[in-house]
Amino acid sequence: MPQIIRDMFEQEFAKQFNVEHAIAVNSGTSALIATLCSMDLNGGEVITTPFTFAATTSSIIQANGIPVFVDVYPHNSLIDVTKIEKAITKKTRAILPVHLFGRSCNMTVIMGLAEKHDLVVIEDTAQAFGATYRYRTKFLGTMGDAGCFSFYKTKNFSTFEGGMVAVKEGSKLDADKIRRIASPTANKPEFSELGYNFRMPEPCALIGYERLKMHQGSWTSELGSYNEAHGFYPYVTYDLPFCKERGITGNCPEAEDIARIIRAAQES
Repeated sequence: MPQIIRDMFEQEFAKQFNVEHAIAVNSGTSALIATLCSMDLNGGEVITTPFTFAATTSSIIQANGIPVFVDVYPHNSLIDVTKIEKAITKKTRAILPVHLFGRSCNMTVIMGLAEKHDLVVIEDTAQAFGATYRYRTKFLGTMGDAGCFSFYKTKNFSTFEGGMVAVKEGSKLDADKIRRIASPTANKPEFSELGYNFRMPEPCALIGYERLKMHQGSWTSELGSYNEAHGFYPYVTYDLPFCKERGITGNCPEAEDIARIIRAAQES
């Protein structure tokens, strides 16, 4: 049966990353959308950073959520955890930290805030596949309620196109619901969720399965090889047209300064 290859990839991923569920999808963006849609946000707020790839913010909007932006640390471009609690309101449903350029957000503080305020944590791990947290105790993308990975051709672990949702044991999120959203035929003939055709193609799953079983050094050696110096993200996401058109704004001067420096370097 064709699905066997995708199942094998998911099972191997879950085993190596020590998570209860792994759901293979066709992109990192799809991973974010399916995970966020499973929350039924209905206008709920999701705290995140504006210094990231556009998909982080657009996925929140597509899942009918409201992105709320928190500034970044100037030294590493990651979300400033000291400013997250001030952004939490009665409408806040989740925190979405982005592990950028192979760097790890402070998950200890983020998970503490999530527990204190009963929030979901969804890790955007598109640029940190195989990176570990302090003292190499856990993989990034496995500490929150879900981790969303990208396997696009520019990533250190690539299936050319693809992504994965990792859901740990004890997560606040429903992994089966995420799967039904990502792949509606997984629950036919009921089709109980409004879903999308986000399934990972079998050839991509085969590539991922074989690469995952190779020595880990083959896909960790490139972690963090790209960074701000390569001109990524010359604009914060709330300055992009799809946010402006919806009246979504932010006030993150540190992120704006980093983006401005990148933009000036590109224009020089």
